[in-house]
Amino acid sequence: MEEKKSVAIVDDEEFIGHMVSKFLQNEGLNTTYFDRMLTAREDFLNKIYDYYFLDLNLPDGTGFDLVPIIQEKAKNAKIIIISAHDGHEELSRAKAFGVHDFIHKPFNKQSILNTVKK
Repeated sequence: MEEKKSVAIVDDEEFIGHMVSKFLQNEGLNTTYFDRMLTAREDFLNKIYDYYFLDLNLPDGTGFDLVPIIQEKAKNAKIIIISAHDGHEELSRAKAFGVHDFIHKPFNKQSILNTVKK
């Protein structure tokens, strides 16, 4: 039996975090939700996920602050930025970091599912 893929979701908007979790759980993935960068960071130092959905604008940092930790600890993981902050600077920085995908808020269920099926 194949082990379920795991997903970490970091977003300070609880509704969005739980909605993305539900979308992915319905597809058979295990999800863990964090509403703060520091809480996620501590977890990421000890646990590896298959996918990381990161909001950029968090009360205690940015999703970009987590990318180097993820890349060091979980080399094969997919990093997906999910943010309303989608200007040229954010998109360029995401590309420079080598993130897998950038989902713009507002988003729909299919855009979330498509990114994990790529």
